Amino acid sequence: MTASANDLNCVLFDLDGTLLDTSYDFAYAIGKTCEHFGQKTVTYQDLRTVVSQGGLAMTQLAFPELNGDELEERRQYFLDVYFNNIAHHTGIFPGLQAGLEHLAANNIDWGIVTNKPQWLTEKLLSLIKFPSAPKSVICGDTLSVRKPNPEPMYLAAKECGTQPENCLYLGDHPRDIEAGINAKMKTGAAMYGYLPQTATDKDWPADWHFHTPFEISRFIQQNF
Repeated sequence: MTASANDLNCVLFDLDGTLLDTSYDFAYAIGKTCEHFGQKTVTYQDLRTVVSQGGLAMTQLAFPELNGDELEERRQYFLDVYFNNIAHHTGIFPGLQAGLEHLAANNIDWGIVTNKPQWLTEKLLSLIKFPSAPKSVICGDTLSVRKPNPEPMYLAAKECGTQPENCLYLGDHPRDIEAGINAKMKTGAAMYGYLPQTATDKDWPADWHFHTPFEISRFIQQNF
C-alpha cells in the first residue's frame, strides 16, 4: 500500500455489499418472485454476485429468457416484495461495528453514496441502528447522474463539511472505485462484498483492498 491516509477526515460507504449485508433479503424477494411466476429460483451464491448491479440485473438473472414488459413486470413485483421485507435479515456487516463506533466516539462525519433508489434506501436505513447517524445519504436518484459520475461524491463530501480529497470511499463494485477516483477521493475496495467469484485485487485500482469488514474497522481505528 502506497497511498497515504494522513489527510483523511471522512468515511463514505457504498450501501449494499459494503456497509450492509442485504443479500439475504434480496434472495428472499427473488425467491418469492420466482415462486409467483412459476420460475425455478436462482441459487443464493449466484444472486449474491450480482446484487451490487441492482434490481434489473437480479431480475434478469432469475428470468434470463425475458425482456421488455414481461421482465419489467417481474422486476416491479420483485422490488415490491423486497420493500415489504427489506430488513428481516439485513444488518451491518459483522466486523464493521467497531469502526462505526470509533467514528461516533470521535465525532467523525461519515456518509453513504449508493445507486439504490431513495424510496428503498430511506426505508432500509430507518430500520438500521448505527452508532451515529450518517451526515450525508446520496441515493441513485438524488441527482440526475449516478456513480461512477463524481457529482454524487462531491455532494456527499460537501454535506459532510469536507473536501473530496479528504474522503475515503469504500465500495464493492468497480464503479464505486471509479467514482471515488473520478472525485479525487481515496478509495478502498470491499473485497468481501458482492463480487464475481473470480474477482481479485488486480481487478481493482483502489488505494486499499479490504478482504474482511474487520480490516476496515482496524483501518478506521488507526487512521481517523
